[in-house]
Amino acid sequence: MKRPVQCAVIALSLVVIAAVCAPLLAPFDPSAQLDIVALKNGAPSWSHWLGTDPYSRDIASRALFGARTSLGVASLATIIATMIGVAWGAIAAVLRGRIGPAMMSTVDVLRSVPRLLFFFGALVVMGVFNSLGLSIVLGASAWAGTSRLVFVRIAELNTRPFVESARALGATRSRVLRQQVVPHLLGPLSASGVLLFADMLALESGLSFLGIGVRPPTASWGNMVQDAVPYLRSAWWLAAVPCVLLMTTVLAAATVADHLTSTPSARSRT
Repeated sequence: MKRPVQCAVIALSLVVIAAVCAPLLAPFDPSAQLDIVALKNGAPSWSHWLGTDPYSRDIASRALFGARTSLGVASLATIIATMIGVAWGAIAAVLRGRIGPAMMSTVDVLRSVPRLLFFFGALVVMGVFNSLGLSIVLGASAWAGTSRLVFVRIAELNTRPFVESARALGATRSRVLRQQVVPHLLGPLSASGVLLFADMLALESGLSFLGIGVRPPTASWGNMVQDAVPYLRSAWWLAAVPCVLLMTTVLAAATVADHLTSTPSARSRT
């Protein structure tokens, strides 16, 4: 494993651990307004080592809980998109005749529709479900790429000699799929899932920044940047903290995904 990949894995692991342990690591309640007059836009200090925001809330605490929210939404959206995509692509690859191609034609149509149309649905869903609704909207808009990947890989694997040999020996379709095809899908799906996670994280932050994602007072990296916009000149650290965390996490995930893609387990096996 190359050093950039090692650094990416370490950075991603630290962010995940910080998000999971946020209640233990955060020095303050992320929603507590400690002193709206004296601590408004407070600079980093020994008491608040990343400063405070316009509402006198501790930025370090909000960044930790924001990681918990943003990573949670992105992870759930990735799981939803992967489950739908794998099921759709596998069914389309297994079915013969016109059904399979028709299913993939539907995927092509969905991929041609701008995601922005799906995101406007978040305006309605978010009013009821908040973070869960956002995860559903993001996941429901992102499964088409995974389904295409699964469909192409299964169709390609079905022509491999080891699959044809298993069929010639009398293996059932389900056994061939379970023992011969699925192991060869794990590598590409792992790479695709990590890259999709980075995409979902960036999209969640963007929607929260625009005000149609995670709503205050719940902390997320996106709405932390939104709160900081009016104070970019006078209190730059308000935006710097969530932006650095977001860029580091997305870049680390993309680096890990690129490494997984280049490994033999993610490529076609001969």
